[in-house]
Amino acid sequence: MLSAALLIPSLYLVLTLGSVQAAVFAADTIARDAARIHAVEGDPHRAAQRTQQHTALVLEDYRLGASDVVSISCSEDPCSTPGGTVTAQVRIPVPVPGLGPILGDTGPVAVGAVHAVQVDQYRVGT
Repeated sequence: MLSAALLIPSLYLVLTLGSVQAAVFAADTIARDAARIHAVEGDPHRAAQRTQQHTALVLEDYRLGASDVVSISCSEDPCSTPGGTVTAQVRIPVPVPGLGPILGDTGPVAVGAVHAVQVDQYRVGT
């Protein structure tokens, strides 16, 4: 009886921490790759499209249902201007297992990541 009373909360804690860790990995991957995409892609609309597609793939891989989690800021306009800096900020809400109907899909926890990439100064303009 005592083992069941300890096992259930422990199992729930492991599931919750697993969800949080998956979101951390996803946020880090998305931030790094989104900044790189915007730093190398000359067309801002194509860069946004590629970032959106990549974000959807990563979120699907980690079984996270969030969308529109990336925010891009650039020191130059367009982002791929040589010598400029591209910063990607990601914020992913983490669902808590089993409490979706009570807390909603977003959950009480959100994880984030920020990654900055400097555009190659000697890059040929496109």
